[in-house]
Amino acid sequence: MITVALSATIGACHERVWHALVDPTERQVWDERILGEVTLSPAGQAATDRHHRHHRHHGTHGTHGRAHPLRTTRWRFKLGGVPLVLQEEILNTVRHDQLVSRILIGSIHFDQTFTLHTEDDETGPRTRLGMKIVARNSIAVIGEVVSRLDVQKIVIEHVDTTLRQVQKFCEAEA
Repeated sequence: MITVALSATIGACHERVWHALVDPTERQVWDERILGEVTLSPAGQAATDRHHRHHRHHGTHGTHGRAHPLRTTRWRFKLGGVPLVLQEEILNTVRHDQLVSRILIGSIHFDQTFTLHTEDDETGPRTRLGMKIVARNSIAVIGEVVSRLDVQKIVIEHVDTTLRQVQKFCEAEA
């Protein structure tokens, strides 16, 4: 497995940064890689909702023992100039301090954790935003396998870009 963890100090209050991460309407504003939201047909959404309610009610888990998501959002997403679908499944939140998600971008699947720590002082509000991604060593892509080094480059770029864009967005409003 490949693990990448980076952090950034953002000149904005804790709640502002949290809201930017969890509100899908704000995500579309700050994440320049998002081309638009993908919505399911009413029938498809109803089936997905029934499935999630059933499993939460009965305490069952998804494949490989993973919990079903609290919320799933899908976007048309640009990765290295290639338009794909990014699906974010929020699995868990801890107060407004931690957000755990499963991310699927085409054939790339990884676990993502954001952690927030308040660092306010006399200069103003600041939040330390940490982002950690755990991804598989290789990715199968139509007859090819993307190597560990290439996967690592993709993941590092994703983390770095995400942190920079959240920082830019939150600081512009501070």
